[in-house]
Amino acid sequence: MALAAAFGFVASQAIATQADAGVLVASGDEWTLSNHAFAAPYQAGTTAFVKDLAATFGGANYLLLTGNGNVSSSQLSLLTAELTALGKTVQSSNSFDAATIDGYDAVFHFGQGLSSGQLTDLDSYLTGGGNAYVSLGAGWYGTAAGEAATWNPFLANYGLVAGSTWFTATGFVDAAVTTGPAGATNLIWGYGQSIERLPAGQGVSYVRGSFVGGPEDIGLVGASQSLGVSAVPEPSSWALMILGFGLTGLAIRRRASAAAPA
Repeated sequence: MALAAAFGFVASQAIATQADAGVLVASGDEWTLSNHAFAAPYQAGTTAFVKDLAATFGGANYLLLTGNGNVSSSQLSLLTAELTALGKTVQSSNSFDAATIDGYDAVFHFGQGLSSGQLTDLDSYLTGGGNAYVSLGAGWYGTAAGEAATWNPFLANYGLVAGSTWFTATGFVDAAVTTGPAGATNLIWGYGQSIERLPAGQGVSYVRGSFVGGPEDIGLVGASQSLGVSAVPEPSSWALMILGFGLTGLAIRRRASAAAPA
């Protein structure tokens, strides 16, 4: 009983620590999770990317911000279906403020132009333990340099920096992933900019990729920390571990009793 109680305390502490650490993921292009991204030849890579995001963010309640005229709510139906299949409850909103995103485990942003006040709200949400996926490249700030200038003070808080050049092509292009989550071999790209880690920051270059004809091996997606399935066991896993320790102790006691002299 004492052992179970001790592990219960450790489990609750570990889970609370995980819940308190919000994760920011920043993509240089707003189309990366759109319906176009779930079509050939990008489907397998996009699906693997979404699974890795969901595993990292955890939780059950997700919000999609759909106020971007480019990536509208109709362009997010396949992402919604994928997240739903992964056990998430998905809702959407055309507006964004602190009250709108409060209570959600993760918020997904698709290139919308945000005011300084909205960026402050987003920062507070992350600081309070929320998780967010944001994307640049939509052109709301006139130029890539203008977009980078708007976002970089916010991104710097998470060890990331956006580039000042859009990588353009006619229509969508296939970005071959050089570094990224397992299975995410390629992603869709359209008029986006780089996201790199600040050399002195805690951010990571989560997904890197190359384009035919260049540029090569640039940061496509950055994160405030390494992504992937958390090493912190879920409550059900802790229960199995505690049961395992109990059975092991029982087996040891039985062996000790059997070995004791009569």
